[in-house]
Order: sequence, then structure tokens, then C-alpha cells
Amino acid sequence: MTYRAVPITQRDGSPLANSNCRMAAIATGIDHHSLGAIVSTGAEMRSRQSDQVGGTDSGDASEAWLTYGQVLDVGDGGTWADLLDELREGRGVQLDVWHAAARGPCLSGSGAYGHSMAIAPERSGTRLLVADPWCSPARWTWWEESLLRAGAEQLGSQAYTAATAGGRPRSDRELVARMRRAVRALMTRYRPDAPAIEDPPEVAGSGGMIFYTATKPQGGIEADMAINAAAGMVTGLRADVPAGLDFYRDANLRERLGSMAKSSSVVYVGNPIGETVEGGARAILVNTSSAYNDGSVRPTIVYVAAESIDPVSVPPTPPGDGDVTEAIEIRDSEWRERIIDQLSPGAFEG
Repeated sequence: MTYRAVPITQRDGSPLANSNCRMAAIATGIDHHSLGAIVSTGAEMRSRQSDQVGGTDSGDASEAWLTYGQVLDVGDGGTWADLLDELREGRGVQLDVWHAAARGPCLSGSGAYGHSMAIAPERSGTRLLVADPWCSPARWTWWEESLLRAGAEQLGSQAYTAATAGGRPRSDRELVARMRRAVRALMTRYRPDAPAIEDPPEVAGSGGMIFYTATKPQGGIEADMAINAAAGMVTGLRADVPAGLDFYRDANLRERLGSMAKSSSVVYVGNPIGETVEGGARAILVNTSSAYNDGSVRPTIVYVAAESIDPVSVPPTPPGDGDVTEAIEIRDSEWRERIIDQLSPGAFEG
């Protein structure tokens, strides 16, 4: 089960709270990074680095983490595909977006400001799990990946425009450094409590570059979520499921996928799990299309209320290559041998 960090709000009443979205996001990140061994806040992270004016950048975030003896991976100048790879590896990500485009869970006003949000390595269909630091109290929210990508790429395009205003830098490294400074400037000038009157200009040429940081990996993005399973998967247990039984994408039974069309015997996958469901949830294998955008039917691991099924052991696979005729012949041969032994001379002598 993927460890889920405690989300952190930037709105903690500290002097730089309105500019501490990145600091709050990396506080959530270091919790994930350390599996709860290190906890922090936006204000504490801010105090652990040297920039005490306005917005921040990935360098400030890295400086704060180093005071805890931890190294923050910097993905500045990467692409959305790079970020998805990070999440698949089980890394927590802190993503910079233009909030008006991302339309985050706790958008302030027009959203015309740069903003950092924490993303957990969990997925629900087309949505990612996001902690927006402007939310108070802090919370995790499922948010459309397409919106997050739009916000990240728009901010990258704005930063590219500012960085190349006097001509393109001589190297990609210099370009990313200039763009990083532009992101910091945008976050200093515009905040949730002081958004821009109109969006900063954009020109073509950024190549979809985005700005983010990432933790070390802790578990795959599909943890405790409905997953495509290999056809023919078997275990030593099965369960009878009734028609109409609801099944879910996640172990906490929040994301309903559908219900059983008819009574069936299914492969039972795992013991009760789930953090918020009384009695827990159990994983079973069903054929369904509801977990996939393309509508195809695939064997899929889903979750049901633990109390709704009663798993039972199933006999081992018959001997041989699984051929029924061969298995019957072997059984009959063994049966004949036992009968012959019983009828042999002396079999009934006391």
C-alpha cells in the first residue's frame, strides 16, 4: 500500500504564508520521502533557506531539504512525460503551475498567479491526487491530469517568453536557469491574494518544458487502485460474489467502478485492507471495461467490502498439463490400483 503523506497548507498565519506554496508542497513531499519520519510546515521550510522575500524556486526548496540531510530531485526543464515517469516510480512531485489554467482545488480569484502543488503517486482513471497548499484546512483531492498539465505547460511557456525576451540563451542549461528565475519572479509578483490583471505573455518555443521537484520513490502509482491483471491469474482462493455487488477502483471504496451483472465465482487476491472502511476491503479479479478509457474488457483487480464475500480454498490444479482427459485417466488408474490391492490374496486376512 502506498504511503500517503499528510497534506500541508501554506495558510498557517506566518509572515510569508501567501508566498509559501512551494514551501508547503515540499513539506508534504519530505513526509512522503521519509515515510513520515520527517514532518514540517511551509513556515518551517521557509525558515530553513536563505530567501526570505517573495516567491521561491527549486534552489530554495533544495536548500531547505538539505538542512534535514535530504536531497530533493530537481526536474526543472523536463516535460510532462518525465513527470509521469517520476510518479510511476512512486515519487511524490511538487509541480509549478499557472493556477488559472490548472484550476486547482482551491483556486483564489481569477487564479492568475504561479503556484506550486504536491502530487502523490496515485491515480484514479484520468485524475491524479493533489494537495493544493492554498486549501485550508489542507486536503488531498483527485484532479484531472489534463488540467495540471495545462497549468504546468502554460507557466513554462510564460517563463520561456521572459527568458528569451533578449534572444535565446547560448545553451539549454542557461535557458533553464533563466526560466527558473522567471518562474520565481512570476511567483513573487503574483500571488493568490494578488493575482495578475491579465496573464503574462507567451510565445511558441518552450517545447512543453515544465518545472517540478520530486522525492525518492516509495511505491508505484497503481498502489491500492484498480489495475489491469494478467489473464489467467490464479490464487489458492476464490469467492462467490452476488449479482449487484458494487466494486471499486480503490481499497478505501471511494471510487465506484460498477456492480456485478450476475452472480459469479471469482479469484480472490488479498486480505482485508483499506484505511477508512469499517471491516476493510478485499481485492478480487473481475473482467470489466469500466476501469479503462478505451472501453476494452480486461481482467482487473478491484475492491469490494470485506464483509460482502467469504473466500474459500480451491483444490490444486489437476496433475498433468491441465488436460481434463489426462487427469481423469490418472485418477481412474490410481482408483483401479487401490481396488486391485484390496482384492489381492491376503487383503482381508486378519
